[in-house]
Amino acid sequence: MADRTVDFQKERSKALKKKILRKLRIPGAIMVIVLILTVIYMLMGEIGHSNIADSFRAIPKTVGESRGFPYNEDELSLDRVMLIGDKPLIVSDTGVEVISNNADKLFDCHLDWGDTRVNSFNGRALVYSNTSAKVFLISRTSELAVYDEESPIVTGAVGRNGSVALSYSTDGSQSVVKVYKPSKKLYWQWQCDREYVSSLSLSPSGGKILISAIGVDNAEIYSRIILFDTRKTAPQFDTKIEGTTILKVIYASSGKMIAVGDNKTVVLNHKGEIKSQFKYADDALYTVDSDNDGNVLLCYKEFGGSKIKAVRIPAGMGKIREFEIGYMPESADIRGGKIAFASGNTVEIFNTGGKILKTYDCGQDVKTVLLSNSGLFTLENGSVCKY
Repeated sequence: MADRTVDFQKERSKALKKKILRKLRIPGAIMVIVLILTVIYMLMGEIGHSNIADSFRAIPKTVGESRGFPYNEDELSLDRVMLIGDKPLIVSDTGVEVISNNADKLFDCHLDWGDTRVNSFNGRALVYSNTSAKVFLISRTSELAVYDEESPIVTGAVGRNGSVALSYSTDGSQSVVKVYKPSKKLYWQWQCDREYVSSLSLSPSGGKILISAIGVDNAEIYSRIILFDTRKTAPQFDTKIEGTTILKVIYASSGKMIAVGDNKTVVLNHKGEIKSQFKYADDALYTVDSDNDGNVLLCYKEFGGSKIKAVRIPAGMGKIREFEIGYMPESADIRGGKIAFASGNTVEIFNTGGKILKTYDCGQDVKTVLLSNSGLFTLENGSVCKY
């Protein structure tokens, strides 16, 4: 057998390389993870960045007991309570205030007007009034933008990606609709000379806007439901509905579109064709609500108002479900597959088929009920309560 010659220098070099690679393995893996997280952060866009910032700012900065629930407000100035993301947003005569799930104050915005309107969606809220041309866009912890328009705002909407849509009237047009990018840049505008815009809804990407406009022709009321691609000037569809006042439009996450009127609710496809509808008496509409995905809860009175018909219209391809409740709720809310009704000091949680999942006995009569991922919020006698 031939002798084997060992090159000690070469072997030492190989051993050194292995040692260096072992030492670099963990830092290298960390660098790869940081690079991946950086790419993800960049792709999330401005609204994602703001959500992350909200999460950090929502952590209490001081050590000590929080104010806690019930969170008391001056009942005389309190207007209503809603959710911004999963946090309670309190609307009063003086402004809006956001509190955490531990009842810590996260943000407040003082307003110089009355009759405050709020459109809240996906952790953003558009705050405006029919008496002011100024509009605030807020997150759960900060003011994101201020818009100054020509005239007082009639209606507005905020999209999933942070886009903003506003409508107001001018001397030259019955309605002007504007859409702003999340960067606050105006990128689409439309004027309507004859009809009054009653509701707006943006698609998840902000690239499309659904508009309802009300007009009168020969003393007869009609509504137009119009879908625009904001890259174009001509509408994608323009559907006219006679004898109905459309009060609210919803552009669901799946692309389904729902228009709720005073005597009927219609579901439309991307061509503006009515695929299904629900008719009810002119004074029967009781309440309508929708969640961030576009699941819609429609309630209207039946049998002279002794019962309520609840209709859940899914955001996606699921089946429309209907059931009855034998009382007139003070408040209702929807979140995914759950529906809440409040009556007196009782809150009942239903599934989509009308089965009661849970009952809450609250301390006082419930004026408002709100479903969230972290539990149930109620407004009782001027106090926000959590269950």
